[in-house]
Amino acid sequence: MTKTGGYRSKLLEEVKSLSEGRVKAVADFAAYLKEREEWEATGEILGDEELAQQVKESRKAWAAGRKGEFVSLYLNRTIVIPSRLGL
Repeated sequence: MTKTGGYRSKLLEEVKSLSEGRVKAVADFAAYLKEREEWEATGEILGDEELAQQVKESRKAWAAGRKGEFVSLYLNRTIVIPSRLGL
């Protein structure tokens, strides 16, 4: 078992003995940690100037009504999405 899996198992085991109020506190804290991790990842992505520029260009294309296009951030080329997908 990986360390992460072991920690998850330990957490689940510990939570079993907590009151409902404490379980809610643990759940709220876990949600906070998840959101913080997502914001940190967003900051890292937007800190990459080239990637940030690609995101801006994608948003401009979307706002301009070119919703059938998707500017790939990884391939740096335009991929046409079929209009039947409703984008």
